[in-house]
Amino acid sequence: MPIRELLRRFRRAAAWLVIAILAVGLCAFDARAQLVSGQDRAPLLAEQDQLFQRMLREPGNLDVAFAYAAVSAKLGDNEAAATALERMLLFNPNLPRIDLELGTLYFRMGSFDLARDYFSKALAPNAPSDVRTRATRYLEEIAAQQSPSHFQGYVFFGAQYQTDANVAPGSPLIHSPVGDVLLSSQFVKRPDTNIFGSGAFLYSYDLGTQNRDAIEVTGIGFMNHYFRTQRLDLGFAEVTAGPRFNLPTPDDRVSRLSVKPYAILTEVGLGEAQYFKSLGTGLESTATLWDDLAIRTIFEFRQKDFSNARDRPLSAGLNGNDKLVTLQLRQRVTANSELLGQFDFLDQDTRFPWYANRTYGLTAGYHIAYDDPTGWIGLPWETTVGASRLWSLYQSPDPCCNTSSNPAIFVPASRHDRRWRYGIAQAVPVTDNVALVVQFQRDIVSSNLSLYAYTSNSVLIGSQIKF
Repeated sequence: MPIRELLRRFRRAAAWLVIAILAVGLCAFDARAQLVSGQDRAPLLAEQDQLFQRMLREPGNLDVAFAYAAVSAKLGDNEAAATALERMLLFNPNLPRIDLELGTLYFRMGSFDLARDYFSKALAPNAPSDVRTRATRYLEEIAAQQSPSHFQGYVFFGAQYQTDANVAPGSPLIHSPVGDVLLSSQFVKRPDTNIFGSGAFLYSYDLGTQNRDAIEVTGIGFMNHYFRTQRLDLGFAEVTAGPRFNLPTPDDRVSRLSVKPYAILTEVGLGEAQYFKSLGTGLESTATLWDDLAIRTIFEFRQKDFSNARDRPLSAGLNGNDKLVTLQLRQRVTANSELLGQFDFLDQDTRFPWYANRTYGLTAGYHIAYDDPTGWIGLPWETTVGASRLWSLYQSPDPCCNTSSNPAIFVPASRHDRRWRYGIAQAVPVTDNVALVVQFQRDIVSSNLSLYAYTSNSVLIGSQIKF
């Protein structure tokens, strides 16, 4: 069977699969979304109609035409906005700012050739400097958009202080199988500071199909170094690669529908020695509903192979596989803010049965961008607040601890952990692609086995550079 026919059949099957997953969401959210949309749009639609009538009565009034274009753009009626602005140029063709706005509208509509023409006109010698700067940036973005290959990412580096860097219990007393024992200081709650560096990238290559399918390669990496607890120095790298198929949408309520199968390769080091490596595969689907609710679903399978080391001779007991299911939601609230939600289910299978577990997680957050309150730089600040709750249920009794009230009788128990995490992050831009980031976080882990319970506060400060 020809490759093109295989791709066509795969795309059709994947489309039905994703549509089926989204069907419940469409039914559940449809009434609410239409109600909110109607409340927001009604006054703008009325204003748009009034301005349109004034345009008919006062065709030479450029202020009315500009106001009509602004309201139409807010409603997403880019064609009406563009028509109004083009009429303004008939009365006065020497308006670089209008050329810039027209270029922006056609850029949003994906008409890059028309957008390029207007941005080029906006670079006229008499254009204000801010207009020329924005037009130049858009022209650079058009050149990047029309290239078949795209590369973007970020690097992030800084320092972090943790009140419990080794995620250990506050008390050294443990009810072990041989009686009560005191843990050595390296296994008890210990504050520490680490320096870190991280980064991520996305490379995509447009395959030139009608739906603009692409090959995507992603990478993420992290390294840190503790000043006191070097055995916890961590190195992590993961690469994924696979094709992204952009699918036809079932109706106008759904857009940006895609599915991506991919391969996963992971390498992790701990304390300057290999900790584990893994191979796996994943399937991701994305969609946007009503232009403001982004949905992303992920399934990943990883086969993990751990390596023993001198200070952890039993790491190979963690050999096994992970199965992860994730549902992410991003709901736009205003033009500059959004609500974030996520559900995770992780099924970990290990050679030592007392480490095998099923973990359920819920995360909620709020992100907002706003004008620079100091006025010094003039770039928008960003704040994100969030909280998460995890439940981890282990499958077999853990031989680490005795849960009997009588030290002479050994009664192990299966481990049940619960974790709260609260955090707030503040990003202050220095330039368009460089920002100072400060983050505060608190973790509270409770467990029926005291060895695994801890509380830790952390503060992080670093610089993020996007490219």
